Amino acid sequence: MTEFINKKDTCIVCFGSPLDGKLIRHHVCYFPERIAYVHYECHKKIHDGTFSAFIQYNEGDSRKFYAMTENKNDGGSSIKSRLEVQ
Repeated sequence: MTEFINKKDTCIVCFGSPLDGKLIRHHVCYFPERIAYVHYECHKKIHDGTFSAFIQYNEGDSRKFYAMTENKNDGGSSIKSRLEVQ
């Protein structure tokens, strides 16, 4: 089950609102899945190392996570499976 560590109305990094820029979802952790809402600019700071505390996963976890997600969607809802059907 996905855990959201903050609400869509405040960036967890700068505490700004969506009025300061659209908030996006950032995976803090993939296993278990934990997501934080952040501004795009704050997201870049997380990944450049400025706010590395918001990265709590190992290298390769994102590939594993999205591969598992794609496998769950093999019923035709993933882009890859729709392209392969054609």
